[in-house]
Amino acid sequence: MPNPIQKLTNLVIRIVSETNGLTLGNTIELLLKSNYLDYDEESKKFIESFADLLYQNRSKKIPIKDLLTHPFSHAMFEFFKSFPLRYHEEHIHLTGSLTPEFIYPHLMKILNGPKKDKIEKLLKNVYEFSYHGIQGPDDIRKLICLKDHQHFDEYLKILFLPKLILKDRQIHQEAAYHMASNLYNNYNVGRIRLKFTLSRISGLKEEILPSENYLSSKDVVLGLYDGFMQFKKEHNDFDFVLTPCFRKELDFYDQTRFKSKKDHIDHQVETILDLLEKFPELAPYLKEVDTVGNEKELFRKVHFMEMKHGFRRLQYKGLKIRSHHGESFETLRKGVQSVDNALNIWRIDTLEHGISLGINPNFYYQRIVDRVIKDNQQKIPLKEHTHEYNEVKHMDWPDFNIPEKLYQGIPLSDSEITSFIKTKFHTALETEHYQHDVLNHMINKNVPLISLPTSNLKLTGRFDYYKDHPFSWWEKKGLRLGIGTDNYITLNTNFIQELLILLYSDPDNLKINKLLSVATREKRRAYISNLLWDMRKKIV
Repeated sequence: MPNPIQKLTNLVIRIVSETNGLTLGNTIELLLKSNYLDYDEESKKFIESFADLLYQNRSKKIPIKDLLTHPFSHAMFEFFKSFPLRYHEEHIHLTGSLTPEFIYPHLMKILNGPKKDKIEKLLKNVYEFSYHGIQGPDDIRKLICLKDHQHFDEYLKILFLPKLILKDRQIHQEAAYHMASNLYNNYNVGRIRLKFTLSRISGLKEEILPSENYLSSKDVVLGLYDGFMQFKKEHNDFDFVLTPCFRKELDFYDQTRFKSKKDHIDHQVETILDLLEKFPELAPYLKEVDTVGNEKELFRKVHFMEMKHGFRRLQYKGLKIRSHHGESFETLRKGVQSVDNALNIWRIDTLEHGISLGINPNFYYQRIVDRVIKDNQQKIPLKEHTHEYNEVKHMDWPDFNIPEKLYQGIPLSDSEITSFIKTKFHTALETEHYQHDVLNHMINKNVPLISLPTSNLKLTGRFDYYKDHPFSWWEKKGLRLGIGTDNYITLNTNFIQELLILLYSDPDNLKINKLLSVATREKRRAYISNLLWDMRKKIV
């Protein structure tokens, strides 16, 4: 006798296969009207309660986690997990995707060693009052998983702990094998595009690791390659791409050996080319690079020039350039500008995140004006370094007395409020035009965009609900899309959960068949339909 989740899963497989993967809204409606529920009152109640929660989530009355913990969600999870084609994880980092169970024994070897006091001090400095010693994997989970109130700066900071164990080639091999096994067996992922740092040597105080953790780039690359190849030999349907990452921050380079960031970048480029020459077996797997890090102050053309020469060398050797841009930005326009410069100066082949191209400027700026005016009328000064402050500061003001009053909490007059709204209107319109110019450039050049829903929501602070994520809008615009999890352990998510989030965020427009096509990179829609029917055959 199947349990409730198994019954729901079988119902999902039946209706999705019979309707060729319609939208979630259509799927639930047809399921409730089908004959399958005539003698299954339990499943009917589960589906009806989920449909009610789905509506409440769309109305922003409940968080999406209430949907994700529902029995029908567990059934949807099993449906995606059992799909015959494996998924392409297009964006995953090493440090934030190692499980606490993997990290714990390796960390304890270090904490029980001769440098225990030094490591303990580092952990206390980084995690401050959150660190209370390590007794088991749960203690690690509390440190490396992002809290609801934490955002991008804290996110980069809490990735420190996993970096401590990545100190030799062997541990990189074990980490790669562990990651491949976990994603393959638990989330139906068959292809991993792994982001990793080629050099961790930094001038940033908070990023400084013990000297023994600065192993050679050769050991990092070959260790990861060995681990993935070991798993690939055991599973023919598994594949991977190694994507070395350059940190964008101007101070993130080895200041003891190089005069400038450009010199360090050029050295890393030479290292990559040297590795490919000495180890030709890497060529099918190391064929691109990426840039990562905090981009808030890196949006002008001059910021891109230090890496341009090195990237050009890589491109002439056949490597592709991907880049994290439009993810974290001081103002929306600067977020669009950073993507524009990455496309035109670096000639990137793929954009990662790109959330600045998915925010509706008219909605975004109107909400800012509403919040600012509400506070201003209550004589509350505009706080520095907030989203609102940064956007107001960089608007093209005809009268600078207005922002000065906002900074000081002096209430605006009716005419000044009207002037503020007009300034906002033109800012939104100009940003929207710029945004669409960049989007059209990407579409014309066939540049893919990798979407990371949980990462975008939790780290950017630019929208409050998953329903505001632009995945479906991008899809309608005709952008080539991919899906990734970023650092899925740190962000408390996984690949299948990201699929569910996208589906729940737009249940009336995003088709299940289309989502499967994007996630598997299988463009033959008829073939996907046939695979869905094969799933049905196994249960009927």
